[in-house]
Amino acid sequence: MKFFYERIETPEDVKIVLKPNSLYIMLLMLAIWLINDFVLQSVPLSQIIMPVFIVFMIVRFFSVVKIQKEVLVAMKQGNVETSGSKFSASNPLTYKISKI
Repeated sequence: MKFFYERIETPEDVKIVLKPNSLYIMLLMLAIWLINDFVLQSVPLSQIIMPVFIVFMIVRFFSVVKIQKEVLVAMKQGNVETSGSKFSASNPLTYKISKI
């Protein structure tokens, strides 16, 4: 899924960029839920936020699990270079897996 990651394959390597957008959205939903729980105490709002949050986390997990398996296999072979940060939009977490 282009929203969660970007996979660019060349003859020499595979470049996987994990985008931080989903983490920002999860943190925002968590903040809204906490504000609702401690300040507003609105049950109807809470009944909407939590299922959406849970579904979003499940969709993200199953979207990224294939990529994570690929990265773990490459790590065991020692073919991975990692750069960037998980929370940085300007320098996102990037895996470079060499095919050689």
